[in-house]
Amino acid sequence: MKILSMAWSIYDNRMQEFCHNYTGGGLMIKNICEYIGRRQESYLFIGCCKLSGSKLGNIHIVDTKSYAVADIDDKGFDDNEKHLRQMTRAFEVAIEHIKPDIVNFHGIGVLMQRCIGVCRKKKMPYVYTDHLFIDSKMDIQGYSANIEYQKNVYNIPNIKVIAVSTGMKRKILVDFPTISPENICVIRNGTNFLAIREAGDLRQKYNLDHEKVLLCVGTLNYRKNQCQIVKAFQLLSSCIQENLKVIFCGKDGMNGRLQADIMDAGLQDHLIYAGTVSSEEMKKYYSVADGLIMPSYAEGLSIAALEAIAYGLPVIMFADSECAEDLNDEKVVCFAKQRSDECLASAIEEWYRIDWDKEYIMEYSKYFTMERVADEYIECYKSVLNLTT
Repeated sequence: MKILSMAWSIYDNRMQEFCHNYTGGGLMIKNICEYIGRRQESYLFIGCCKLSGSKLGNIHIVDTKSYAVADIDDKGFDDNEKHLRQMTRAFEVAIEHIKPDIVNFHGIGVLMQRCIGVCRKKKMPYVYTDHLFIDSKMDIQGYSANIEYQKNVYNIPNIKVIAVSTGMKRKILVDFPTISPENICVIRNGTNFLAIREAGDLRQKYNLDHEKVLLCVGTLNYRKNQCQIVKAFQLLSSCIQENLKVIFCGKDGMNGRLQADIMDAGLQDHLIYAGTVSSEEMKKYYSVADGLIMPSYAEGLSIAALEAIAYGLPVIMFADSECAEDLNDEKVVCFAKQRSDECLASAIEEWYRIDWDKEYIMEYSKYFTMERVADEYIECYKSVLNLTT
């Protein structure tokens, strides 16, 4: 079976164009294509830039540099629209050359919607993997375009969807009740992250002594809601505050807002922004940590959470998170019952006082493998092809 995946971008430290794009979604998409490629023929069309054809592990990177040629019809459009038009044509040529059995779209955007139009025109079977669904009732700064894109995609007749968590499927069906539940397949994310304990200089660097350490991992933005941790921390007892440090790892997407909140609260000795951290470097952080805190408004199924439990680290999250139903084990996760600062602080205190069983958590994490993910994707493709043939 030939699978053509389409994504705007990925993360891979072997490719100059994507070695600095370290996001959970970018890593997950690359891993899905790689592990599918170990079982079937896996092709990947990347939309953000023109690339020469190449082999990346078990992935065939599509030659968009040859396919995305300029056209006289591009005149009069700005550079963004020219790129979208050229890459849409390149996608159509890729389908003609590769002749895939099915196309898997990852992520959402204008180019992805145009390429779905190509598949519909050519009657090419396709499925859409939703890595991040934004509830229409949420007003998250910077995500209004996503909500409009979702309306366009989920109103496509008979759209076939892969949701990366059980909670995501539930939220999609609430917002789009006309979609048949049978058309949404849940394939929970996985990771190939090897939980290797690495001795580093982090204890010296961040002056870690007797304190417990919580990690908050991911790009600093309003969706991931890191600033609420600053508010919740101030509600903790003085004893816990003195014996706890929170380290934030991720690219700053809020122009210093989190750092300013920390400084204003006078908590810079306990709430520490580490900056962007590579996948390999994260092993040092997981090795000194005691848990992960994830206050996101919307998350899919967090790769950071899966990496953390591989190290035996418990996770603090809100009970209404999409991840909650798939990580619903009180020996693994500590839930904040509501989204108030007080409830988040209570969850941190509960986490702090529990003697967590790391061996149990590491054993629990073994379900979330990339091998299992690839097998389920292939079974989903077969199901979609049976329905459309």
